[in-house]
Amino acid sequence: MRAEPVANSLINNSMITREALMIRRNTNDFVQNVSREYQDQFARSGAKIGDTINVRLPNDYVVQNGPTVNPEATAERSIPLVINYRKNVPMSFSTQERTLNMDDFSGRYIAPAVNALVGQVASDAMTLALQASNMVVNLDSDGNLISPSSQTWLRAKALLTTCNAPIDDRYAVLDPMTDANTVAGMMGLFNPGNTVSTQTRDGQMGSKILGVREWMQDQTVPISETGSYDSKATATGAYGNYTPNGAPVTTISSSASPHSSVLTTSAINGTLNAGDIITIAGVNRINRVNKNSLHIPQQFVVLANCASGATSIPLSPAIIPPGANGPVPYQTVDAAPAADAAITLVAPAGSIIRRNMLYSKRAMTLATVDLEMVDRGVVDCGRASLDGVSLRTLTYYNGSDDTRATRLDVLYGIGMLRPDWCVIVPELVG
Repeated sequence: MRAEPVANSLINNSMITREALMIRRNTNDFVQNVSREYQDQFARSGAKIGDTINVRLPNDYVVQNGPTVNPEATAERSIPLVINYRKNVPMSFSTQERTLNMDDFSGRYIAPAVNALVGQVASDAMTLALQASNMVVNLDSDGNLISPSSQTWLRAKALLTTCNAPIDDRYAVLDPMTDANTVAGMMGLFNPGNTVSTQTRDGQMGSKILGVREWMQDQTVPISETGSYDSKATATGAYGNYTPNGAPVTTISSSASPHSSVLTTSAINGTLNAGDIITIAGVNRINRVNKNSLHIPQQFVVLANCASGATSIPLSPAIIPPGANGPVPYQTVDAAPAADAAITLVAPAGSIIRRNMLYSKRAMTLATVDLEMVDRGVVDCGRASLDGVSLRTLTYYNGSDDTRATRLDVLYGIGMLRPDWCVIVPELVG
């Protein structure tokens, strides 16, 4: 007797959720390669502890000489990680569509929805590139910005080491155009041969090249325009803590204070944009451990747009010079800005740039939180977590038009914990 075919079972929300997370697992490298170490501090059911945790930064101390001690109070510092992003994708399925086999259903419905949702999460996460406080540029003999070379990336790597960033977890995320130009510029330069073959065959940077654990290309790498500032304004010598009064995270959130400063200046000619990198003459980097000067300019990221004529610049990291008796905890520079010190843009003014980034995984963090499982007034609800990303799907009946709608939801927060552990390697658009 011939067996009757078995009808497809109805695809439920738990199946949709698991499939969506599996698709996401293979669609975005950058989202997967930022720290998730603080996610477990949020309650796993609706984030019952609230929407904020304060991430403590490592304490900093100064070594004293001789047998006599002068006890100093430990000043602990922290940065809030706020769960303030909520994104969803709405869909509508008929019962017939839910009886398709899972592969058909996934390809037709889930994959496009997840692509849109994860793309937005990645785009939000990539706004962290506007908070990176370091930049390495490749300029020609006329001062024009050109594509990064192997030396540019090596200098970026050296800068991370100078900032005491861990060596074992460095990642590079590149705009696809920069990735293509980087591969073309480095093709054939490396051994072993397998690495060269992979670059040539795949047409993109691979792993374990130039001391970078993973090279990733991402269409959400931000493109920004450097301000028109002419680099002729000077500091007055005055600076203090900066409080951005609730500025959105796309510039810098209030979590930056007190880890940032506002520099008083002569009136600037031209604009500065959030994310621009500047230097101040005579204000140099230090080794953050022993506080010795490195005798190279400290770079600062501008935290908010500054109009032409402005007389103050909010910036990060905070300007913390040595005290009257020498080094101090959390010191960032070898000297305070002097009056009439020149303030200079690192990238050429008016440049439209791709903000490619070399970073330590521990510089940034992402946390997704379990949304509540709803069991009343809905048809079906599913929730699952994979690779630290929590996703909920919910189907509900709409009596006004006799349809069933499904939504995919994610609740998350992002934060830049160590802006100096990120280096922007810009490329001119055009």
